[in-house]
Amino acid sequence: MKAVKILLSVLLLAMMVIPLVNAQVAVSSFTLYPQTVIPGEETSIDITLENVGDLDIENVLVTIDLSNVPFVPVDSSNEKIIDEIDGKDEERVTFRVKALSTAEPSIYKIPVVISYGGASKTSLISIEINAKAHLDMLLEKSELVKVNDNGKVTLKFVNDGLAQVKNLKITLKESPLYQITSPNTLYIGEVDVGDFETEEFTIIPLSEDPILTVEMEYRDAANNLFKESKLIKIPVYTEEEAKQLGLVKNNNTLMIIVIAVLMLVAGILLYRRRKKKKNAL
Repeated sequence: MKAVKILLSVLLLAMMVIPLVNAQVAVSSFTLYPQTVIPGEETSIDITLENVGDLDIENVLVTIDLSNVPFVPVDSSNEKIIDEIDGKDEERVTFRVKALSTAEPSIYKIPVVISYGGASKTSLISIEINAKAHLDMLLEKSELVKVNDNGKVTLKFVNDGLAQVKNLKITLKESPLYQITSPNTLYIGEVDVGDFETEEFTIIPLSEDPILTVEMEYRDAANNLFKESKLIKIPVYTEEEAKQLGLVKNNNTLMIIVIAVLMLVAGILLYRRRKKKKNAL
């Protein structure tokens, strides 16, 4: 009698396992639209599920696990239910997700959990967040006024892209328009998104409004190397233009002031001498 019970238990277990063996649902493929995402933007995930068994499967629950990745569902939850997948057939589900604006560029693996008939299976899909690094260069301030002045030029480097800039190195290139009197290569390092750094060079302009050529070399968060050159014009005037604009003291004006002072002093001395002679009489 005991042997019969054991046999019945084995048969019951076999009856429960055989359908699962004959009806296995798995992720056969997935597509993304667009294929890469930038922080703050959305993408659609189309997942194709295949029933590789012979039996039909009902009430298949598909869940994407976003708990450990910088994505949130858009216009729906992170779960979808498929009423039935026939044996040897396929069904497709679509999720729309949005990358967080603070997401770092990287490739993220998202677990896809498929549950049915008390069983579950986890597969992995991947989404790449890609944000292009970009630097802008602005003139912060300049001590230069006229040609042949020796002064500092301060440049601002602004990260207006969506990825952190690393290993930033800047080089002021030689030019017949100016003479560099300070080190022409400077290392800045990191510039965070929305942030800026300033550096200064000391030069002697050899012409009006010289155009500086600055080469920037840096890497993004994915360690891609970028090299680009920026041009920026520095306001510089001739001696005469600077005088007319009141940017430098006019020597003629100074001379007039000196002469006026001398005449005033001479007048005072002459007045005292005449007064002394008058008193003597």
